[in-house]
Amino acid sequence: MSLSISLLFLFLIVATLGYRPCDGEPWKSKPWCNMSLNFEDRARSLISELTLDEKIQLMGNEASGIKRLHIPDYQWWSEALHGIGKSPGIVFDSKTPYATSFPQVSLTAQSFDRQLFHRIASTISTEARAMSNVGNAHLTFWSPNVNIFRDPRWGRGQETPGEDPYLTSSYAVEFVRGMQEGEDNRYLKVSSCCKHYTAYDLDNWHGVKCFWFDAKVKERDMQDTFQIPFESCVKKARASALMCSYNAVNGVPSCASKELLYGVARDSWGFEGYITADCDAIDTIENYHHYTNNSDTTVALAVAATCDIDCGDYYKNHVKHGIEVGLVEEKEIDQALVNLFKVQMRLGYFDPVEEQVYTSYGLDRLNTPENHALALQAAREGLVLLEKRDSFLPVSLASHRIAVMGPFAEDTDVMLGNYEGIPEFIRSVADGVKKYQSDAVIAPGCSDVYCDDSATREKAVQMAKGADLILFAVGINQKLER
Repeated sequence: MSLSISLLFLFLIVATLGYRPCDGEPWKSKPWCNMSLNFEDRARSLISELTLDEKIQLMGNEASGIKRLHIPDYQWWSEALHGIGKSPGIVFDSKTPYATSFPQVSLTAQSFDRQLFHRIASTISTEARAMSNVGNAHLTFWSPNVNIFRDPRWGRGQETPGEDPYLTSSYAVEFVRGMQEGEDNRYLKVSSCCKHYTAYDLDNWHGVKCFWFDAKVKERDMQDTFQIPFESCVKKARASALMCSYNAVNGVPSCASKELLYGVARDSWGFEGYITADCDAIDTIENYHHYTNNSDTTVALAVAATCDIDCGDYYKNHVKHGIEVGLVEEKEIDQALVNLFKVQMRLGYFDPVEEQVYTSYGLDRLNTPENHALALQAAREGLVLLEKRDSFLPVSLASHRIAVMGPFAEDTDVMLGNYEGIPEFIRSVADGVKKYQSDAVIAPGCSDVYCDDSATREKAVQMAKGADLILFAVGINQKLER
């Protein structure tokens, strides 16, 4: 690449991303832009210049910029569960209309292939950097979900590697490393957040919701089961973020638990990143768990527990009054901002783009045939064949007349799972069969997963009577699982 083309490319990066904190004078001469200092000192030098109001406006997922100090707005909330996902920090538009969609985690984990877990995460982080370089992605991703899938009635089990602590930990380590590590060990490739900390596996069951659920967990179960993946995230993968969960653990809301957030994660495990609350989880401490009865006590407990940022506006609306009445100390706010700014600095936001390899990633790395092939490999490796009889499989499509039936015969939405992005194409079961047998009978017979329309069913049965083999596509979807 010629020097002139290189400079043009760097100009386009800066132009599309908007201004960066250390672009130009006098900003690049400020201590927080001095690359010879460590990230801790750089972060503290920046915080020392902020007013209290400015500090507090940085404590939500939509962090307000400080224009007088050349600090731009920042959105902390982006998703990447099984590919770049639709979320506040991500933009799908004409520049970046698609991202590679990988199988949902519950399927990928069934491959038991650690190398595959790592490759998928590395591919996702590469696509994230490519999108970021044209201004369409922030780089703090609230993935992976490493909760233990103990109860099959939990509506979010598909997001997790499963019920086994060892497999879940293995997945967590490889995914976080694949997201964060890359060509340049000076910087995080992207930031990965392990969630939801901890003992979180209930959303809505018989009148009990996650917002006020109190998980009663024995110490042995905590140590042998629920905590294992999070400990691995911190100790082995060096995750740069954790998310505290909505639920309480043995009576104490997770985001208000100094024992869990500081005592275990930071002090015992050595966690050095930032901790975010799940969205509006600070509010639930007071208004759903009723663990406190006022906002001052609520923010005091959460800040003291070292929950650094609130997904929402609760901190922004109430921290200042907590300081005024003496329940929150400003030095606690300063430490929270140190944890946040250090991660941004580790991502390279405060350093020249021309000195970073990840800022050179172009859109030729996004949604590529190679990435699609990896997604296909993951789908194949994760499929589980329960039983094979009489050498019937694999099916010879050439020697059988096929009928495809069931509510998912032509349904493509169900194939995306949740926390989905926008793939370039989705192939239904019917699409796949037609590729090999263009005159296959497509007779779903059901308009939804309940399959309770008898007239439609009977019509499908009649259509399929001439078939030698019926492929029946059925299961649960997001509406039912939730």
